[in-house]
Amino acid sequence: MDWKRIVRFKVGGELWEVPLHVLILMALITLMLMLGGAYLGFRFGANQVNP
Repeated sequence: MDWKRIVRFKVGGELWEVPLHVLILMALITLMLMLGGAYLGFRFGANQVNP
């Protein structure tokens, strides 16, 4: 697999060119942050006192 391959896509009228390895890295970091936020939200929500 060519990790340095350029991936082109359009977001909001702007053309983006990003290497494949950078795109995968950004996706993994985003996924980790989403999972971490969901875990912390669940933990903090479980500690709330129910009236």
